[in-house]
Amino acid sequence: MSSIVVDHKYAQMISHRLSLFKRKSDRVYNFRCPFCGDSQRNKLKARGYLFEKSGGLIYKCHNCDMGTNLGKLIDLVDPGLARAYRLESYKDRVAANNETFVIPKEEVVTERPKIILDELLPRLDKLPDHHRAVEYVKNRRIPKDRWNDLYYARDMKILEQLNPAYEGRLASDERLVIPFRREDGLLTGLTGRSMGNSSLRYVTVRITDDPLIYGLDRVKRGKTIYVTEGPIDSMFLDNAIAAGGTDFARALYNVTGENVVLIFDNQPRNKQVVKRVESFATRGYSMIIWNSAWKWKDINDAIISGASSSEVEYILNKSTFKGLALKLAIRDWKKC
Repeated sequence: MSSIVVDHKYAQMISHRLSLFKRKSDRVYNFRCPFCGDSQRNKLKARGYLFEKSGGLIYKCHNCDMGTNLGKLIDLVDPGLARAYRLESYKDRVAANNETFVIPKEEVVTERPKIILDELLPRLDKLPDHHRAVEYVKNRRIPKDRWNDLYYARDMKILEQLNPAYEGRLASDERLVIPFRREDGLLTGLTGRSMGNSSLRYVTVRITDDPLIYGLDRVKRGKTIYVTEGPIDSMFLDNAIAAGGTDFARALYNVTGENVVLIFDNQPRNKQVVKRVESFATRGYSMIIWNSAWKWKDINDAIISGASSSEVEYILNKSTFKGLALKLAIRDWKKC
């Protein structure tokens, strides 16, 4: 049984858990997106698609832009089936390569991610005050209680040791290193932030296939969770994660069922930005809508300009909207 046949088999097995599921062709399935819930106003809209690519099925939602593999989709809609799918896929790959089949063991983390990073890189709170990286985070006014989870790479090539796929691909430049971890603390990847005028502000290194969401290991469930675009912005808030961009669907998947507040950067109101904001507004989330008095690009920009964390949180509380109030706030925001 080829891997694509295995994928089609399991797509059919989860069909009863996917609203408006239908097979559009031999290679494409369509249904309502289980990650974002699809349109809340039109229950007949279905913008989630499974389609063949590179010998397997991958998922894409044309509403929330969520993109992932079939395994992650099964994790969400039928967790009990997920291990069976991975085991059968593994057996199929082994058979195709004429290898010996060994049942994969459950993942066991025997070493904490901080210890691994501490062996490779110096931590910010261990560096002298005059160090370039320390001066950089001081200028960004990053809270000192976050320095024990920030690192300095004098040469980014050293991080090729974390994933052989990056061998020979990383440039020999210095960067501030920000780790990404799962909620259980497992290191999933990291990003290197340029501290100068590099045309490439961020360099990302993946270690696992988990979505790179910053702050999951610190999040407090049961309390309001803020979702920002950038990791540095999230460091100024008490309970926040960062999507590492505007693809909030990946971050929201990890905090399903929690009270979340979305914080987009204060960007020009072009057609794409307005469409993205309105898209999330229809799904029942609370959202920050910046008023004309907020002159800064993002939270860190406001902090650098002299605002305190408590002042920023006060503004956030006053600028949080949901439901009809959110729709009205967006209407006024679009006119600014």
